[in-house]
Amino acid sequence: MKKIKDWEKIDYIKFVPPMIGVLTIMVVAVVFLGDVGILGVTILFSIIISAIPYFIFSYIRHREVSAMEEQLPNFLRDLVEEARSGMTLSKSIQMCSRVDYGRLSKEVKKMYYQLTWGVPLEDVLIMFSKRIKESKLIKRSIDVLVESHRSGGEIISTMESVAMDSALVKSAEKERKSNMAHHTMSLYLIYFMFIGVLLALTNVLTSMMGTMATGFSGEVLGGGIGIEMAGPCSGTTKGVTGSICSFFSGPCKIFDFGTGSDCYYKSMFLYMILIQGMCSGLVAGQAGSESISEGFKHGLIMMGMGLPIFLIALRLIT
Repeated sequence: MKKIKDWEKIDYIKFVPPMIGVLTIMVVAVVFLGDVGILGVTILFSIIISAIPYFIFSYIRHREVSAMEEQLPNFLRDLVEEARSGMTLSKSIQMCSRVDYGRLSKEVKKMYYQLTWGVPLEDVLIMFSKRIKESKLIKRSIDVLVESHRSGGEIISTMESVAMDSALVKSAEKERKSNMAHHTMSLYLIYFMFIGVLLALTNVLTSMMGTMATGFSGEVLGGGIGIEMAGPCSGTTKGVTGSICSFFSGPCKIFDFGTGSDCYYKSMFLYMILIQGMCSGLVAGQAGSESISEGFKHGLIMMGMGLPIFLIALRLIT
């Protein structure tokens, strides 16, 4: 309870939707008791919708930290110039607090305010590193500066070296991201091709099943004996198989996919599109930025585009 009382506004926005998702699942479980299909689809979409705010804010934070890393070399170089003019490091931070470093400016000002309150310089730097704990680059740079300050070494030359190294690291990251951009676009292209293949298979399978059902009907045999091609989940199913088939029947009731083989294949392909979208997004994020939040961003974009494209295209071709 104490932890909840200490929550900030952003914590409520990030974690309240999952709670709402759990309540939704509980309500649906009571209303549709025994209908595994409706409950399964509700669980799936509740998880997706509940996770969206968390990953949106994770992505925003990732962009903010990246912007701070971009300005870190400039900040360190300015500190070096101020220190070379004869100022102490604390006074240099005060002068730099008047310079615009984008997202990093508020952190520089916060360091200056802490110094005016009498907080030791090393503690100020360590607290700055902890506030930006998501950045390995900033943490590594600050750790070097703190150790240099403690040992009484040449802090100016140390800051200059750290600034140079930080600039080289960010330059290498930009180059790698630029080189991997076409791979990310390839993953998007492959994903939409995958959706096209599934749509073609849906059209072929439903037509084939319809033809087979007509061919085996009593009209051809004349004896009134008919065979209906109702799909793999036709008939009475129990146990694990019954639960799986009920899970496939959920989207049919929600999106009106029909019955029999139509229901089975369309539901299966819908799940495949969602799974493939998230997996492709994670690969794109890892390849482009080595960031899980970037991966979920791409995954949500792919699923958000793939699902309506699949549903709209189904209405047009069937």
